[in-house]
Amino acid sequence: MKTFRTVAARLSLATAITAGAFAATAQPAQAQPTKTETVRVAMLAPSALLWLHAIAEDQGFYAERGLEIEELRAASSPALLQAVASGSVEAGVSLGDLVVRAVDQGAPIVISGAILEKTILRLVGGPGIDSAADLSGKVVTAGGVTGGTANLLLYQLQKAGVKAGDVQMVALTNSRDRVVALGNGQVSGALLIAPFDTIAMNDGMAVLDVYTEPYVQTPLILNKDWAAQNPDTAADLTQALQEASNWIYEPANREKAVAILADYTGVEPDVAEASYRFIIEEQQAIGRNLEMPDAALQNIVDIDAALTGEPAPTLDVSKYYDPGYLAGR
Repeated sequence: MKTFRTVAARLSLATAITAGAFAATAQPAQAQPTKTETVRVAMLAPSALLWLHAIAEDQGFYAERGLEIEELRAASSPALLQAVASGSVEAGVSLGDLVVRAVDQGAPIVISGAILEKTILRLVGGPGIDSAADLSGKVVTAGGVTGGTANLLLYQLQKAGVKAGDVQMVALTNSRDRVVALGNGQVSGALLIAPFDTIAMNDGMAVLDVYTEPYVQTPLILNKDWAAQNPDTAADLTQALQEASNWIYEPANREKAVAILADYTGVEPDVAEASYRFIIEEQQAIGRNLEMPDAALQNIVDIDAALTGEPAPTLDVSKYYDPGYLAGR
């Protein structure tokens, strides 16, 4: 099995990026194409959010298109998006709600495909918590205390009859830290991403709710200026992940897909296997063919509106998403 390695890289980021926001890693190509294009891609810490990226590396989908991916680890989701918008990196695996807000504010970014067209977050209760309603009066976390993920948690609680003012939201951005906080009673409920949700479940904690409607948790985003100047490379990047999205649904690839996730995230194979069952078989969260349905963006603003009581705007999805990179330029 391939072991994913990180090596220090000397990178000069634009001054718009906070110093120290990234730790750079370089991923060597698996093949030796005639011409190699290096693409800098901003990412968060290894998790199932980046499963398709890990597959594309392992299976050579980048290499066969002459791409070498230079990973930049973002300290936070806003820093990641800022890096793409400023041109400090060419692309990123972002959070959908941040993309909507950034584009509305004029950021030069575009979605080229839906890595996760449904959320892979599960609301998990700590010891003694058996339902979402039990979280009334408790401390909970969704990572951040504002933004799309926080709103998703508040929406799930609202559906269970728990008002936003009935819980105390705290910030715990690292999924591993959230599992620990659940176990020691620091928080009573948390949104957890795979494979860390399974770790909590193995410790006897209960899944309280899963949002199953389309919701683009992580799109692939491109810097629009770079993509306009390098349309073939932008399409190659998008289509390498598109190939990975189709590969993972092939039953013959299940065992290998599980092994890749276990290796990439450093979890036990049985935990990665449980993540496969939830993400691929139950939730079918990864966008087939990397395509993004309109509802996956619209539901983000609908959830925000449900919390404020105001009417939700109808999004012009073409303002945020260009499917042309999936088809090739």
